[in-house]
Amino acid sequence: YVVIGKSGSGKSTLIKLLAGYYSDYTGTIKYDNRELNLLDRNDVAQLSSIIHQNIYMFDETIQDNICLHEDYPQEMIDKVVMESGLYEFISELPEGLLYQVGENEANLSGGQKQRIAVARALIRNKPILILDEGTSAVDMQTAYDIENRLLKIKNLTIITITHHLRKELLEKYDEIICMDHGKIIEKGTWNELVSNHSLLFFS
Repeated sequence: YVVIGKSGSGKSTLIKLLAGYYSDYTGTIKYDNRELNLLDRNDVAQLSSIIHQNIYMFDETIQDNICLHEDYPQEMIDKVVMESGLYEFISELPEGLLYQVGENEANLSGGQKQRIAVARALIRNKPILILDEGTSAVDMQTAYDIENRLLKIKNLTIITITHHLRKELLEKYDEIICMDHGKIIEKGTWNELVSNHSLLFFS
């Protein structure tokens, strides 16, 4: 799913509601037909990983920034390095995964930092991945490559908030959710929204 809308339209609030950040909402939010307020918040938190626009990197190695000092099998680390598109960058480094990112990520480009954040989220193996403007800080081609890789991962539900209205990406999503003034005003596939001229409002 991809959520689009102008700034202040409620996209991030919708995502936070779905992820269980708020308990004082009105209306109904259901997980598998069970009301969110009746579920254990820790269980809900285990269902999703969120990649925000501003990502914090520690002045440590790439591997440390992916694993956050938790133990993971090497094959799992290798898998998320491939899925995030980090492999190309790491394969050119003599230190590989032991490369130091530097203070304030001084040794990384924006795209490299974003891919590390993706690998960090994927290695936790949660069924839902939320990109809250998670690729807005990188160039269009890098954003396309990251999202395109994620969309190919089986058994992963992706919810993306984006300002990038690229046909090549949006038509890959099952549903585009259009928001304005805190409400979902329309939803559908790329072809459905284009035929209704709905996307003109957001361009």
